[in-house]
Order: sequence, then C-alpha cells, then structure tokens
Amino acid sequence: MKMLRLSLLASVLMTAAAAQVTPIATESFDYPVPGGFNGMGGGTGWSNNWYVSGGTNMELAMFDNTTTPMFPLADAIGGHAGQVVPFGESYRRFDLAAHPDLIEPVTGRFGADNTTVWVSFSAMAYAGLPADHFGGISFWHAGGGEVMFMGATWNSNQWGIAGNGGPDITVAGTDDTVAARLVYRVDFLPGAERVRLYVNPATPYPTGAPALDEMTNDLTFDEIRMASGGNNGDLFFFDNIEFAKGEPIGSPGTNYCMANVNSTGSSAVISAMGSTSAANNNMMVMASSLPATSFGFFIVSQTQGFVMNPGGSSGNLCLSGAIGRYVGPGQIQNSGTSGTIGLTLDLTNTPQPNGAVSILPGQTWNYQAWFRDTSATGPTSNFTDGLQIDYL
Repeated sequence: MKMLRLSLLASVLMTAAAAQVTPIATESFDYPVPGGFNGMGGGTGWSNNWYVSGGTNMELAMFDNTTTPMFPLADAIGGHAGQVVPFGESYRRFDLAAHPDLIEPVTGRFGADNTTVWVSFSAMAYAGLPADHFGGISFWHAGGGEVMFMGATWNSNQWGIAGNGGPDITVAGTDDTVAARLVYRVDFLPGAERVRLYVNPATPYPTGAPALDEMTNDLTFDEIRMASGGNNGDLFFFDNIEFAKGEPIGSPGTNYCMANVNSTGSSAVISAMGSTSAANNNMMVMASSLPATSFGFFIVSQTQGFVMNPGGSSGNLCLSGAIGRYVGPGQIQNSGTSGTIGLTLDLTNTPQPNGAVSILPGQTWNYQAWFRDTSATGPTSNFTDGLQIDYL
C-alpha cells in the first residue's frame, strides 16, 4: 500500500462542523387571554392538540401579565399557561414520525440509545404555600403513566427530578416561588439514562457544569403532562416549552481527518460530550451516520495519523503510534436502527497495546470509531473522522 505524502496529508486534514441542536417540539401559549387552551394546536412538533382535565377543561388556562401576580419569565407575545385548579392536568403528544432517529425500536417511542433530548421551560409557583406541592412537566406514556418528572418535586420547594424509580433529587438552594428557566439534558444510553439540570443557564443548550447530574432508570416517552398542585391551593405558571435533540456547538474536542462515505451515502462522524477535566472522569464519545445494525468500536491514540484503506478497509485510519481498542465487555456495540453507537469512557482505564493507562491533565488524546460496512464488492469496514480532545 502506498503511503500518503505529508504534503498531501496536510491538504486532506479538516475540521468537521460541530453538531447542532435542532427542535423537536415547541409551545409558547400564544392563545387568547382570558380563556382556556384545551383543544388548542399552536406551537410546532406535536401530533395532537392540548387536552386539559376538568368538567369544563379549564383546570389549566391562559394568563398574561396584566393580572397579578406577574410571571417575570413570560415571553412578550401572547400569554402563558397557569394552573387554575390544583392537581389539574394537561397533555400533548409528540409527532414521533418526524424524528425516526429518536425512536426506540421495541416500544416505538422516543428514547433510542445514544441520543440526546433537551427539555426547556420556564416555571414558577404563584399561589399557595412553600410546602406540600409540586409543579412541572413529565415524560409520559400515552394511555399509560409518568416515567420521569421535571420541575419542583413534591414537598421540596426546589427544582429537580422525580418519578424515575429512585428518590426525588433536587438542587439545594433553589426556590420554586422564584421564576426560573429550567433546562434538562437527557442522554439516552444503553441501560440507565443520564439527566442533567441547568437552572437559569446563560445559553439555551449549556455545556458547563450542571446543577444536577444523575443517572436514572431506562425510559421512553411519547407524550408530556404539564401539571401542578398542592394541599394549600398551590398553583404554577408555565411558558416557553421547548424539546430539542442533538449536541450543542462547542462540544468537547476538535474533529480532524477526512472520513470516506459509507454505504449510507454519508460519512460517519465522531463527537463527544462531557468535561475535558481529566480529574472529573466524565467523557462520552459517540459515532453517528453509521449503517444500520452495524457493529463497531472506538479506538484511541495520543498520535494523529492518516492511512488510506488500511488492510483493505473502505475508510481512512486517522490514528498512528500506539493505538488502543475499546473491545472489552459491552464496548463492541451495534448501531441499531439509529445508526449510532456511544461509549462512556473511563479515563483511568484507557486501552493501549501494553496495558491500560490513565489520562493525565495536559495530555491530548485522539479518538475514532471503526465499524463494519458493505460495498459493491462485498463486506468491508469503514471509519469515522477523528476527534482530538485536549484534557485539562
């Protein structure tokens, strides 16, 4: 095999575009005030209109800031939703067909492994007492029940998560009577899911340290419930709901090296999420745009390189030197119907040819995914581009 000259190598190395977050569904409650929103179909990304409980379907209704108390985080257009009767409920289903990449194949709901969903909304308790109440939005199974609650958990007066098979978890020092913008990031992983909460973040899709970072039971969802209530006439306001998917620009690492097109017609891409602090040991790598149901694994080295079609592969090897393979139990993965694989790294146990090593602050490591593919001449393999991560 003829090696690529260094001058040509420099011309083919490139920086891949950072992945973007794209909306799934939105709702800003731009409906007439006063009035209800039962049967209303505004917003985007939904498969049905709102259903609101109660004999007159008015247990939640529309408010604006011409009445008191005001909701400081209400947007400037239209109104905002507010609880009228404690423990009243409102429901709406997602347009699942618009996002096949999020579909978990067994249940047909959102929650495919190795996907990320963002849940953002503004909320505030506006009536009642700071005890014996709750208010927020839940992941829900249509016709079934709650799988995870996000908002002010029961009898805590604080923002957090609940209803996920474990104890309620809240952010100390928060106060649900103070209007807050809540941004939840849910990473759907093989097995348990990872949930992070940011309270009043500076950016819509934050990448810094969260106020809450917890693992939860495996879950899927196809509907939301919005509700609040308490034993003292407790009521909440809600506005500016957004569900989104994907990685924010500015995710850890720098992409480099050209990836060849695979049998999907696209080039596979590697990305990461987590902290670049080696001491935090909190990093996950993901590969997307792989062929469906393809097996693959990640490789790692401190040295970048470029070899075209190594060993007859259809792709390019972007590493050189001592190359480690993540091929331990559970590390060789199938891309499923979504064409993605992901691996949470243990930075204290990085594979190398002479044994595992710990990643130290100041070191640079490079990652790539290697996966099975098909071609006109039969079975082959292929690679993603490379990803350089500088650890602090």
